[in-house]
Amino acid sequence: MATMTAHDKRGFDFTRWGLPALLILMLACNIGFWTQARHARTTWGNVPPVPSERGATIAMLGDAQMGYRVYGLMLQNLGDIGGRITNLAQYDYTALKDWFFLEDSLDPKSNYIPALAAYYYGATTKQEDLTPVIDYLEVIGQRPEPQKWRWLAQAVFLSRYTQNDLVRSFDLATKLANLSTPDMPAWTRQMPAFILVARGEKEAAYDILMGMLQNDAEKMDPAEIRLIRDWICDKILTPSQAATHPVCTSIPGG
Repeated sequence: MATMTAHDKRGFDFTRWGLPALLILMLACNIGFWTQARHARTTWGNVPPVPSERGATIAMLGDAQMGYRVYGLMLQNLGDIGGRITNLAQYDYTALKDWFFLEDSLDPKSNYIPALAAYYYGATTKQEDLTPVIDYLEVIGQRPEPQKWRWLAQAVFLSRYTQNDLVRSFDLATKLANLSTPDMPAWTRQMPAFILVARGEKEAAYDILMGMLQNDAEKMDPAEIRLIRDWICDKILTPSQAATHPVCTSIPGG
């Protein structure tokens, strides 16, 4: 019987030959998979259906605050998947409105979702999509908590300057002016007059602004008084009327 050499006793060296072969095979499989799947992209099904408040809370093990934050991050990053960015014009704003109100039910005091709705989703170029955002901000902006009035003011801005809807913006501005929130600046009371001027109803605007000067001047900042004066003298009155009007010939509060 022939004597076996040390090499024959060792047999097949897997570490030397088998492992590199396995790695090459795995690399070939990966390359093959990539060549077939490299054109595949994830598809976005638009805004998902909104769950009920109970369902949203149960999904977060009963923690409403956790749900508010998780769903808020989802809304913040919605549509930005697969390395692509979705244009705001492609979003379903009616469904977004439902999500906004769901979030409000989970945390009615937070300003995170109102800010997201007003400043992010409110930047859409489709004017009709702004209506659900304005509807939401109108409700939130009438809450008595401090600084909530800002969202109603933003609704006025979107309606007036983006949608150019002088009818609804005046209605929103009137609601804003009638709020009794103590931290509101004087310009919020002036917004109905500004919109009336844009509508050509200068006499009504004049009555509002003059009423503010006569009744609230002592509580107003001099800069706010000068703003009212400028609107009366430069945008409402004619040059000949302004030349003899007592408000225009002096600077109240100056």
